[in-house]
Amino acid sequence: MIAVMLSGPPLMALTFSTIAPVLPMIAEHFSGRAGGTMLAQWIMTTPAIGLMLGAPIGGWLIDRVGPRAMTITAFAGFGLGGSAGLWVDDQLVLLASRFVMGFSGASIATAATWLIGARFDGSGRRRLIAAQDALAGIAAMSAVLISGLIAQTGGWRAPFAIYLIAVPLFAAALLAVPHIRSPGPSSPGETAPPLSALASLWPIYLTIVAMAGLMMMPATQVPFLLQADGVTDPVIRSRVIACSALASILSAASFPLVHRRLGEAGTFRLILAAYLMGTAALSAAWTVEMAALGCFLMGIGTGLFSPFFASLLISRAEPALRGRAIGLMFGAIFLSEFLSPLIVLPLRASFGVHGGFAALAVTLTLALAAVFIRRPFTLATAAPVH
Repeated sequence: MIAVMLSGPPLMALTFSTIAPVLPMIAEHFSGRAGGTMLAQWIMTTPAIGLMLGAPIGGWLIDRVGPRAMTITAFAGFGLGGSAGLWVDDQLVLLASRFVMGFSGASIATAATWLIGARFDGSGRRRLIAAQDALAGIAAMSAVLISGLIAQTGGWRAPFAIYLIAVPLFAAALLAVPHIRSPGPSSPGETAPPLSALASLWPIYLTIVAMAGLMMMPATQVPFLLQADGVTDPVIRSRVIACSALASILSAASFPLVHRRLGEAGTFRLILAAYLMGTAALSAAWTVEMAALGCFLMGIGTGLFSPFFASLLISRAEPALRGRAIGLMFGAIFLSEFLSPLIVLPLRASFGVHGGFAALAVTLTLALAAVFIRRPFTLATAAPVH
């Protein structure tokens, strides 16, 4: 059961990090067709569409029917959709398989986080959510390193085999996830809280949409930054990107301590500061070492990001709406990640790959100044629910 609870964010980390080192190879494979580079970007980000839709739909299903059937089906979908790159060559089929994998991964993550919220309270909940994201960092770092190594001999298709990790997790869900239902009204005459009860949380969701795309930057943009600087070895690229995953492991594991010491506002400011320093370092990254430092700094923000917002929403949402609150959180994250190329590619076209990171650093500087002036999330004033 614990393995299922902890599996969501690690599987989502595999969604993107597994093929990050081979994006230029994918672009080259499809270069004889229209838009090879753009297709590689969409192969990377199409799962975000599935993640964006699968999270709120999964949250709704949890609140209606419970997590068991959805989780078992989602593990099967993740394994089949993720591994399709081993043999599929048709562009549309490949993109569709990535969508299925994303949809399934979001359902798994929503159910896993819901189970933690249902079984644990307070500091115990924060520790388990932090463990989820620490394991996600380990999965991301391992996948990106393994991907770079096996791509040297097996080509761009070989890393897609990593997604078959869903097979043993499917078996674990089949055996361990119980038939449980979301908490409903506490008495026969009491009605369930309406979905509009989540409306007061809109500042949190808006902030997630504005920021979550930053989590993908090391995986989606740094390979092209390194290529522009003449770094073509997929092993070196994978090691640079893995610095982000290493930092996310450390910062996610430290989330309970950071939250206890800095509080809600201080933790959020630290996340913003880490992203600011990371994008600034990448804008000046003319060496592999500087690029690795930029990825590491961004990884600090990424490791704190998901546990911070998950804990915040679980504590403020009504128990009967937690599934949808968590699902909307993941949906907001993946909406941001889906929109990321639409923002970053024009920045790259206007300012170059280094200048695009500089533009993001300027924006984050203004955002950090704003949250020092005004306490974040003051409009989301729903009383905590334990």
